[in-house]
Amino acid sequence: MKHIVFLAALAAVTVSAATAHAETVDPAQAIAQKFSDTDAEPQQRSFARPGADYEADMLARAHAEELARKQQEAEQMAAKPAISESAPQFVPSSTVSAPPVAKLAALPPKPAADLLRTRSEPAPMPTPPTRSAATVLLVLDPDNTGLGFKPDPILCIDNTCWLSNGFRAPARSLPRNQAMALSGTNDMTAESCSGKSGCVFRNVIIDPMHRIDVIEVGEGGGASSGAYTITADKTCRVDGTSLACSNGLATQNFRIWVVPEAQAEAAGAVRLENTLAEGLPEIDVTSANDK
Repeated sequence: MKHIVFLAALAAVTVSAATAHAETVDPAQAIAQKFSDTDAEPQQRSFARPGADYEADMLARAHAEELARKQQEAEQMAAKPAISESAPQFVPSSTVSAPPVAKLAALPPKPAADLLRTRSEPAPMPTPPTRSAATVLLVLDPDNTGLGFKPDPILCIDNTCWLSNGFRAPARSLPRNQAMALSGTNDMTAESCSGKSGCVFRNVIIDPMHRIDVIEVGEGGGASSGAYTITADKTCRVDGTSLACSNGLATQNFRIWVVPEAQAEAAGAVRLENTLAEGLPEIDVTSANDK
């Protein structure tokens, strides 16, 4: 009960004091006090100080930006001298004339054959002598000492042999193995050389790469009188009623003239027969030995 009385008394005193204070405050002073309290509110706010990590991050960013700016400036400075030091283009003055230049004469073009030869192809080989047709005049026993047997000669060149068939018909050709087996030529051609010391072989193919072999069939038993290399004699010419050749072949056993077939055809059969009957006289006849 005492407490209740005390609280009631205290409340009465407080109300009376507040009433007395309200009555003594000036209105203008109250307004001024209000604005003064309003202005003071912002100053009473407080902010937290940034930490050490935040300051370190800001410093690192500023340092990186500074390095980037310096690097960009250095690149710009390095690019300027390269542009300024580029080689100046020299433009010759129109007033200065260039010294005259001597003009070389154009070389004539090479033939197409020479251009082909300049490549890696080898140089052409010399053309070997070609085969040709000729009339062969043959005289046995040039010294007229007698043969001692019945002659029956044939000519063999490589693997082909030729049998005489007179002054007007071409000689007959046979393979060498067949010709060597003959016992005689009397029945082989119309005008054979059997038993004659002078024979003519018309239109024989002369091969410069092979020798002419004079072989005796029949009583000769296929013996060879010698093989010699000889070509058609281009010096052969008409000499009156006969022929004359400067490059004949003379051996101990026989004498031969090789007349190009065109020359023999032009001379005719009569001149050929007359020449053979004369024994193929020595007109710069070349002496030969067996090879």
